[in-house]
Amino acid sequence: MNRAHIRLLLIAVLTLLAGCTHLREDDALYRGLGGEPGIQLIVDDLIDVIVTDPRTRRSFEGIKVKHLKHSIAMFICNVAGGQCDYEGEDMKKTHVDAQISEAEFDALVDMLRVVLDRHTGTAEKNELLRRLAPMKRDIVAGY
Repeated sequence: MNRAHIRLLLIAVLTLLAGCTHLREDDALYRGLGGEPGIQLIVDDLIDVIVTDPRTRRSFEGIKVKHLKHSIAMFICNVAGGQCDYEGEDMKKTHVDAQISEAEFDALVDMLRVVLDRHTGTAEKNELLRRLAPMKRDIVAGY
């Protein structure tokens, strides 16, 4: 193998490694949340609170909690950069008939902050909230 081939091979390997590093950076939030088990723990804790809290429980009446927990965990896993299989609808389609008020949404976000404080660091909490925030317009009725 001559020097030109070695250089090309070295460039290809370095490019591949740089690409892998980029992928690891993309899933930093996923890893910071504890991967799939950590996200499931956060979601289980959150759902247990929001389905019983008087400010939000109306929106969850009649919903299968076990399925909801799994679906939301897979959704957050994807938002955080994990490779989970979220099979649900987008936020707009999911909430079109729910008539979620801004007060209900804000209460849920407050509860999410408390749950995240129990399970994650400030950086992870803030990054997840930053990624979720734009979805408000698709969730709140008439927003």
